[in-house]
Amino acid sequence: MEIMMLSYQSEGLLSVVQFYTAQRNTLEYISLGEALQKELILVKEKEGGADVNNLTVFNLSKKPVFMMDGDILEGAKQNRVINSSVLLAPDSKGNLPVSCVEQGRWQFVSDKFKPADYTAPAKIRSDKSLSVNESLRSFNAHSADQSKVWDNVSQYHKKNKIESASSNLSDMYSKHKNDIDELLKKFEINNDSNGFAVFVKNSLLSLDIFNRTDIFAHYFPKIIKGALFEVLNLKKTKNPLTQAEAEYKTREMTDMFDELPYKTYDSISLGQDIRYESNKVSASELRFNDELIHLTALNLN
Repeated sequence: MEIMMLSYQSEGLLSVVQFYTAQRNTLEYISLGEALQKELILVKEKEGGADVNNLTVFNLSKKPVFMMDGDILEGAKQNRVINSSVLLAPDSKGNLPVSCVEQGRWQFVSDKFKPADYTAPAKIRSDKSLSVNESLRSFNAHSADQSKVWDNVSQYHKKNKIESASSNLSDMYSKHKNDIDELLKKFEINNDSNGFAVFVKNSLLSLDIFNRTDIFAHYFPKIIKGALFEVLNLKKTKNPLTQAEAEYKTREMTDMFDELPYKTYDSISLGQDIRYESNKVSASELRFNDELIHLTALNLN
């Protein structure tokens, strides 16, 4: 996959490489955040009885709505994280596979969900992606290992000394919100970008590519906030990442997709869900009409 570098930024233990691809802005659709803000989409507990791992979603828009794996939905009976990236068909009602990130609550605080300001951190996304891969292979379902998700939330709380009455991932963000928001100011978005790689110390943590530059702009701060969960209590490295090293590792990652074997499954709504097979990364791609909608690669090491 050919990419063109645009910028390199580094602050503390976190570094970001922004780039663009030859094909971008080729399809019309909107983000989950925009759709919810304009009341063009409704996400609710399952009708006829709430279900921890499934929600009901209504797209009231005339356009498809994009939801990213790792999107956090807050409210209703408990907070959830979306299992796989979705391009929801216009004027449709469907099932949305999710996992719980708030184990200790099962009561309504609202009748519908709202999006969080951050995405799930990379460890939750990568472990969840691996279990979704296994579920697709075995049952053709976008289900995740709920116990593993809860364990990951518990580990984040333990490492960051978070007291949470409902074992809520969002309590960690709330406690560190000021620090995270200050660090986020160090990373400026390039409006021509539709993809970026995030590094912690010298390791590539995650890589995400979007079809649209406006969708990229929506998720840029949210993914960085999720990545900052990983660095809050880490010690500084003696050998900081250089721009040349970061750009080389980014190209190495994107070139890898030309060689990896993959399997294709039906997506949750529109398009195909492509799952790459690798022992280094958990990688998936959502495509529609032979166009890339979202590609993500999450380091397993």
